[in-house]
Amino acid sequence: MTSNPKPLIPNSILVQLGFLVLILFVFYLLASNLVFFLPGFLGALCLTVLLLPPYRWMTQKKGWNKNLSIIALMLGSSMLVLAPLYLLIQTITQKVLVVLQDKDKIQAGIESTVRSLRESYNIDIFNENTISKATELGTQAFQAIVNTSVNSVVEIGVAYLMLYFLLKEYQQIQAWLTRYLPMQANNMDELKVDMKRLVVSNSVGVPLTAFIQGIVAFIGYLIFGVEDAFVFFILTAFASLLPVVGAAVIYIPLIVMMLANGQQGSAIGLLIYCLVVVGTSDNLIRFLLQKKMADVHPLITIFGVIVGVNVFGFIGIIFGPILFSLFMWLIKIYYREFVEANKAKIIEK
Repeated sequence: MTSNPKPLIPNSILVQLGFLVLILFVFYLLASNLVFFLPGFLGALCLTVLLLPPYRWMTQKKGWNKNLSIIALMLGSSMLVLAPLYLLIQTITQKVLVVLQDKDKIQAGIESTVRSLRESYNIDIFNENTISKATELGTQAFQAIVNTSVNSVVEIGVAYLMLYFLLKEYQQIQAWLTRYLPMQANNMDELKVDMKRLVVSNSVGVPLTAFIQGIVAFIGYLIFGVEDAFVFFILTAFASLLPVVGAAVIYIPLIVMMLANGQQGSAIGLLIYCLVVVGTSDNLIRFLLQKKMADVHPLITIFGVIVGVNVFGFIGIIFGPILFSLFMWLIKIYYREFVEANKAKIIEK
């Protein structure tokens, strides 16, 4: 009596692989059609991590109504989120977009600046062929800022819609994740702690760093007599969020304009102040503050911001480092869950 040959791959493994393929296929369909809402979803997760402790305090310790607590937290946090964005839009609208309506005026101003720099310092920033292109690029850049601001408003709306349900049903969501994620309990606990530190570091640390650097630059603008110093403070604070270049995007053109207007002493003084004080404060605050909140390597922050901006746009400045750190964390968890576990089994045998 001959026995049937044993299959190379057990049927249970084939069934499991079939389910995994089906799950990944359905996930792809959902993700490909909802990718527009991804920044809003990530924003909702960040807000949930930040607002969950006060929500627990309001509902569990104080006994407040859940819906009223959520509405109060949403209103309070929206003021902090929307106020800077509204301030940026108002600043651009009042000080820049009015000028952008007359492109000839912009080009004439650039030509005047170029002539002044060429005659006084023998510096030829642009030639006649590139002035028109520079004007076009500048116009498109400011229009892109406005479009980004509008998109950010939509993403914030999506984030707060999701935030309501994430806060109201956080216990059910946590229980579901704990039960169905293929992860050991200690790794799940570590995930909660690490993600909270990463979210706080990027959601709070990045805007706080930019605001402080804007304040430092604002002091310099006042010292050296910059006209509309408050406007340049707002623009500098937002520009400080950009990787690598940062606030230089604002203060270098400002210094060039001051030179063209004959403010040589103030321009040179502001240049030294920005390079020494503002530049040093950027590196010092950005890396030390975020490293204190979460022990994130500076390179992860830099490359995370670059990747995040390419994937999510401007809001990726916050989400990029989080995703980059999450990727590194997943590698660590994979090693613990599978490599170390297999090593332990081999040793036992």
